[in-house]
Amino acid sequence: MRRSLYYCVSLFLLFTLSCSNQDKIVITSVYEGENGRAVFYDTDKEKGNLFISHNLYLYTILDKTQDNTWIIVEQAPVIAEEGRVETELQLYNIPESKQIFLEDIDPSWSLYGSYFVKKAGIDYLAIAIGVGVEEVSVPLDELLEKAKSAKHEYVESAATEETEQETEPEILSEIETGEVVLLELGTEEDQIGQGMADKQLEGGKSIYAVPSFAAYKNRLFIIDAINFRILVYDYAGNFIRSISYPEKSEDGSVNVVRDICVDEGVLYLAAVYSNVVYVEDSETEDIIEIITGSDTEKGKFGYVDMIALDHEKNLLISDYDYNILYVYKKGVDGIHLLKSLPYTEIDQLAFDTEGNNYSTVSDGQNVTVSDSQGNVLGSFLYKSPTGNSHIIDIDDNNVIYILTKEAAAPGAQYDEASYLKVIQQDGTMLDDIPVPWWPGGPMTKYVVVDGSGNVFVGTFDFEGSEDEPPTGFTINKER
Repeated sequence: MRRSLYYCVSLFLLFTLSCSNQDKIVITSVYEGENGRAVFYDTDKEKGNLFISHNLYLYTILDKTQDNTWIIVEQAPVIAEEGRVETELQLYNIPESKQIFLEDIDPSWSLYGSYFVKKAGIDYLAIAIGVGVEEVSVPLDELLEKAKSAKHEYVESAATEETEQETEPEILSEIETGEVVLLELGTEEDQIGQGMADKQLEGGKSIYAVPSFAAYKNRLFIIDAINFRILVYDYAGNFIRSISYPEKSEDGSVNVVRDICVDEGVLYLAAVYSNVVYVEDSETEDIIEIITGSDTEKGKFGYVDMIALDHEKNLLISDYDYNILYVYKKGVDGIHLLKSLPYTEIDQLAFDTEGNNYSTVSDGQNVTVSDSQGNVLGSFLYKSPTGNSHIIDIDDNNVIYILTKEAAAPGAQYDEASYLKVIQQDGTMLDDIPVPWWPGGPMTKYVVVDGSGNVFVGTFDFEGSEDEPPTGFTINKER
């Protein structure tokens, strides 16, 4: 693949690891600079080492290995020109001060949609091949050796439009805001829900077409519950694969999955009615474990339809019947109950990187945001006379995401507006995003935030009136 010298050569001029420094270093962290125009790393001996920097570009770390030696970075121009924003994904090995160009090793490989994964203690890069094609996992040590022997051609940008089109990077960029995935409701293989937004089961139970979805490492994991599968797309809307899960629960009844969490190589699926959480290997589709609550004081879960992962990768299971929040920890010998907490509100499912919770209190139009010790971070006003709020997530930079529901009067039958407030821990409002107050169909979760702060909103689509059944489901990127 051809790339512009304008994009790449300036990066290497600012690498701070010299070729003569061959001693193994311990990298304790890697992070973006305050203005976003550089990437730094800390070692066990020195902090604030500059790795890459450029005044014309912003850098976002999309993924990294646990030992911080490999990173996937998105590069975007500080000043966007008219038309499509020229962003690209880049892969680096920090100790070797080397950028890895996958296409130089194998032309069928693409960094977009790829991610790091650890298997049997070995770090791999799971590489996207293409739509409908299985990905390939390559050990990172092997990838580095291949990259050292591969030759990369840097091509200077030409002034003409024709030449610019010829040398434009082939790596797909993460899109800006807008439509990411559009799914039709129907009975075909590439459609969802068997043509229904929800389906009635025996005993007054319901199964929703798309009850929830998750965003993790540049991929969207969408529950197609009536078809008993998870549909996986990248952030550009390319279909990657589908992952099936059991159609029947342990007692033989229909398996009704309502929520999903994603970790490295693992899916957590909350099944309502049977009130268990399935732990599934996302590669093999094997069920690793079924968390039933048998290890709790109650001996079972009462009602489970919403789950989350904290920044330590502990699984949080909220039980509405018993008002208990269960925290499970995944270890080499399985998943075990770590602790149980009183559960009163959805806010408790969102933790920052230090393990802290936050809450919101509404008083008319005024909303106060506080930490778990009662310290006030800040406040904001509803645009409507009244409303309610809850914290839906806290990203890897400890930015807090608060979803509001606003109405003309307390107790109003319908909300009239909804916003996603994006707030720093010092109370600074970073964003105020209007979102639908209702997704247009039954859902457990329809506003989703990933670790990097990308915001996705799912809504059902209608050809005519909303009194008619929906015809599809769309996920839009809002931030």
